Amino acid sequence: MTDTLDTSKPAVLHGGTLSAAPVRTLADALADAAGRTDCGAIVYLDEQGRPRSQSYSELLDDAARVLGSIRRAGALPGDQVAIQVEQEADLLAAFWACQLGGFVPVPVAMSPPPSSPLSSAELLGGVCDLLQDPWVIAAEPTPGSWLGAVEDLRSGPPERGFHAAEPDDLALLLLTSGSTGLPKAVMLTQRNILSRARANAQVRGLSERNRTFNWMPLDHVGGLVMFHVRDVLLGCHQVHARKEWVTEDPLRWLAAISEHECDTTWAPNFAFGLINDRADDLAGRPWDLSRLTYIMNGGEAIKPKVIRRFLSLLAPFGLPGTAMHPGWGMSETSSGVVDSVFSPDTSSDDDRFVSVGSPHPGVSLRVVDETGRALSEGQIGRLHVTGIPISPGYYRNDEQNRQSFNNDGWFKTGDLAFISNGVLTVTGRVDDVIVVNGVTYYGHEIESVIEELSFVEPSYTVACEAESVLGATAAGTLMIFFHPRSGVASDRDNWCVVEHIADRFGLTVSRVCPVAKESVPKTGIGKLKRSQLARRLSNTEISTSDGLVRAASEEA
Repeated sequence: MTDTLDTSKPAVLHGGTLSAAPVRTLADALADAAGRTDCGAIVYLDEQGRPRSQSYSELLDDAARVLGSIRRAGALPGDQVAIQVEQEADLLAAFWACQLGGFVPVPVAMSPPPSSPLSSAELLGGVCDLLQDPWVIAAEPTPGSWLGAVEDLRSGPPERGFHAAEPDDLALLLLTSGSTGLPKAVMLTQRNILSRARANAQVRGLSERNRTFNWMPLDHVGGLVMFHVRDVLLGCHQVHARKEWVTEDPLRWLAAISEHECDTTWAPNFAFGLINDRADDLAGRPWDLSRLTYIMNGGEAIKPKVIRRFLSLLAPFGLPGTAMHPGWGMSETSSGVVDSVFSPDTSSDDDRFVSVGSPHPGVSLRVVDETGRALSEGQIGRLHVTGIPISPGYYRNDEQNRQSFNNDGWFKTGDLAFISNGVLTVTGRVDDVIVVNGVTYYGHEIESVIEELSFVEPSYTVACEAESVLGATAAGTLMIFFHPRSGVASDRDNWCVVEHIADRFGLTVSRVCPVAKESVPKTGIGKLKRSQLARRLSNTEISTSDGLVRAASEEA
């Protein structure tokens, strides 16, 4: 927020006009890529990082074979197909078979997050209940209309009579992370997805010449829609790696980008912290990151100190100082629809927030108060969004649709934000707010400070109001969860957390809880689920690193 704000100006941003997409449907996009000679390839890295390449024409043929088997089983256009498979190439073959046949694919995670109360089979069963007996593609037989494994489905001849979809037909149901493990299903149309891809290409000048790298799951909006589908529309070279392969050794991410000469990638902020944590291991690496000009940073709160250090550490490998692009988006917006270029020269480690830029063409944003009244520039309020890429709603969930959409069609994102001089800054989630003695803080900014301590392992720290767990007697104080690098925290470590927060924020910490990694609930891409952690603790479900929930300031 600046001193030159026009406080009489409404907090509204419009992204302008979106240029027309070259195709009307996703199936048309794949057919177009398959017929071109200037396209790249799709490269899949397996669990050992070994590559397997597939051309767009081979992907089309693979999907057409799967389509033939689905049709022979009796599926009709508009039918839903739940897809739970291990291999990325199998998931994409099934996804594109659905697009070619007019079916609605529903990707289901093969491995729910470790904190999920559901097994893979239970998750698939819950999805089938939500969808009311869909067709199912999975390796093992399932109750209901099981089609078989992808390997069996692709064994027949390719089908060439493709369904003629309309732009407003439902193209995809994306599952969001539910607090009980059972997700909601976000509906995305052909127009939603293609408009988002086209806008991103228009804003950033992307084309078939780009080479992209994704290591987030392809059942997630970021991996599937933001990267893979966009890259099919572009016809560019795209590389996909396993999330587990990268998180086991985050430096593999950069090594693979260098090896495959990629210029575009993405990750939530925690991933950049994982690289920073390996700073001592960077020396002597033979990387060339000079081509890497577009790193999308989104999905969770963006921490300026983290991304500034990331850029500084990798500058010796040729990484441009302008490579980091903070952005904002959700499954409900068909992924990222706000984008910017981060400047280390005009920022500092002590900045409280990072602006995420201006909306893409076809998207409008506004900031309102709790009653829906429009706020002025510089005022923090609730972020609403509308436009071409925005979901029409949640499948079979009228109550959630009433809660999430205004009568005028604007989607309530659940984020807090402000608009300043044509730029959006997201300050945090509504449920991330911590109010102590009338002062507002955000969990992510407190967590970032705690992770400055050398004994705290990054990406497993959660700050929340102690009252939400311990009751009214703890009002106005904090509870801190963290994972110690050693696996077991000492009383001295816990007191260091208390003193560090008191020194930096002047806040009292009621309890410090060292926890095991598996006790920290995360989404499929590694985002923290703070409210779920608080509920688990209040129900005594939490597991700590040494078997106890330690009270570091009982006497305070």
